[in-house]
Amino acid sequence: MLAAGAAVLLAIVVAIGVAPPRPAGSGAALRTPRADEVIAAVRARAPGERTARRQAAAGDVAAAARIVREDLALARRLGDPRYLGHAKAALAHWADQLEPPPPLGLLRATVAQALHDFAGARLDLDRLLARDPTDAQAHLTRAVVALVTGDRSTAEADCAAVTATAGELWGAACAAPLVGYAGGGPAGRARLHQALRHAGRDPGVAWARTALADLDRQLGDEAAAELGYRTAVALDPADLYTQAALADLLLAAHRDAEVVALLAEATADHLVLRRAIALHRTAGADARRDVDGLRARFAAGAARGDRLHQREHAMFLLAIEGQPAAALTAALTNWELQRELADARLVVATAVAAGDRAAAAPVLAWLRAAQIDDAIMAADRAALEGQP
Repeated sequence: MLAAGAAVLLAIVVAIGVAPPRPAGSGAALRTPRADEVIAAVRARAPGERTARRQAAAGDVAAAARIVREDLALARRLGDPRYLGHAKAALAHWADQLEPPPPLGLLRATVAQALHDFAGARLDLDRLLARDPTDAQAHLTRAVVALVTGDRSTAEADCAAVTATAGELWGAACAAPLVGYAGGGPAGRARLHQALRHAGRDPGVAWARTALADLDRQLGDEAAAELGYRTAVALDPADLYTQAALADLLLAAHRDAEVVALLAEATADHLVLRRAIALHRTAGADARRDVDGLRARFAAGAARGDRLHQREHAMFLLAIEGQPAAALTAALTNWELQRELADARLVVATAVAAGDRAAAAPVLAWLRAAQIDDAIMAADRAALEGQP
């Protein structure tokens, strides 16, 4: 599973043109290795791939860049982090170099961010931008890293730089997750609408539509959000992050049959999870297959000490296993790693289900300090803050 931030980043990295045919995402993205079962055929190697990987291992920069871009594209399209591991391996020749040759520094940072090595990604991005402050892709990537790790000031500065170097559409979409702070949501939404009206065929339109839909949901406009997500999916059917966001909206409205239809052909684990939740609610005959597969993969991840997928594990424990206390523990572990609004929502929801206000206190304090109003978690937050 790719975390949401990773899914989004892998999407926008490619759209701006540095990475391959678009891996995000968003969520950012979401899929774990099949440790103990075979559920899909292994992808056949592309012609020349073995040779290119050998060349990369020997220090061929062009071969490494091509391989990494292809692996990122597969990670994005399939939601499978194994390809991130392949991409990292292709960069092994430069693993100990502080400043690998272009474009490997940016690609290394992209892979590191997707694997939740935020510190490593930040080091590479800081060095890149120290050398070239006009690098729009590096600014955009660092904005995502900064947002996920709670560094709002850096994210805001980088999004401003993206506006100056890549244009208003990219800058407005970059800033969308930040404008919901301190009452800035309506102005941010207006900015995105304006940017989209003048976007034409800009490759960032699908991402901007998703960013606007996310903001619409935060502001409580579910109808506009649904239309935005569906428009974005139509523009880019490979966007797994937006499919998950749309599924979450439908799940919240208990439109479970629509979730099953939307994700009928899904194989990425974060989408299978949402389909499993919908089937579980309706006692669908296919729920057991999805649930058993997810349970096995979460167990395999735990045995490896894998902490990358705590968000999805928390959702699984809460919605399917009926274990709110365990779900809260997983949500808090996830909060230690990444601090997007979706992560705060999950802590609040699991804390309500577990009846444990104290556990959610740090997240509630973060929400108050950031002055975040969020319609999605409003009822759960009120339930917690109303407790003695």
